[in-house]
Amino acid sequence: MGSYNPQYREYYNSILNKRGVYPKNTKNSNIKKEDFITRRIIRDLTGVLILFIIVLLCKIVITPTTQKVYNYSKKIVNENFDYKKVFETVKAFDFKEFKTKSQDYIEKAINKINKKEPVKQVVKNDYEVPCVGKLVSEFGERVDPFTGKKQMHNGVDIAVKENTSIKVCADGKVKECGEHKELGKYIVIDHGEGIETKYAHLNEILVKKDQKVKKGENIAKSGNTGKSTGPHLHFEIMYMGENKDPKDFLKLAM
Repeated sequence: MGSYNPQYREYYNSILNKRGVYPKNTKNSNIKKEDFITRRIIRDLTGVLILFIIVLLCKIVITPTTQKVYNYSKKIVNENFDYKKVFETVKAFDFKEFKTKSQDYIEKAINKINKKEPVKQVVKNDYEVPCVGKLVSEFGERVDPFTGKKQMHNGVDIAVKENTSIKVCADGKVKECGEHKELGKYIVIDHGEGIETKYAHLNEILVKKDQKVKKGENIAKSGNTGKSTGPHLHFEIMYMGENKDPKDFLKLAM
C-alpha cells in the first residue's frame, strides 16, 4: 500500500490512543496523582473544619446533648496520652499466647460443628509419654548452646540415660526415619487426624519407614547423636504441620 498524507497523522494518533495502543502519557499521569493528593488534603481539612463548627455550635447552643458532645470532644483533644506506657503495654503483650488461644478457639468451634473432640483432649486421653525423665529444655525460643544466639526450639528435651527404651506415644505409621545433621538419628510417626510426633538424638532406630506401630511399642533407643550436648530425647508434637508445645498435651516431669 502507498504512504498516507502527513496531515492525517494527528487524526490516526488520536484513534490509536483511544484504543489503548499507545501508552498513557506519564506526565499527565503524574498530574492526576498530584490532583488526587491535593483533593485528599482539601477533603481532610474540610472534615476538620466541619468538626470544629459542630463543636463550636455545641458550645453556643447549650443543651444536655450538645454539652455531652462538647465535653467529650474537648477531652479527646486535650487528653495527654502516656505513649511510653502504651508502648510498654504493646511490647509486653504475649502475641504467641494470643495466637495459641485464637487457634484453640477456632479449633473448638470447628470441632463443635463436626462433633469431634479437640486434638489436645484426644492426645491427653489416648497418648502416653515416650519415656520417663526430667524435662531439661522446654518448647519455644531459647539461646542455642552452640551458637549463643536465640533460636526456636520446636520440641522439648527429656534427660535420659543412653540406650533408654523410647516408646511410641500412640498407634500410628512410621512416616520418616533416618539421620539428620542436627537431630541425629530420628523418627517421625504419623498418628492420623493431622497429628505427628518426632523422636530425635537417638542411638538406635528399631523401626522402618511405612511400618505400623502400636501405642507403647519400643521404636528406638535414646542417644547423643547429632547436635547434642549430652544423652537425651528430643521430642516434638506437630498438628497440621505446625509444632505445638508438648507440655500442653502430655504430662512431662519438670
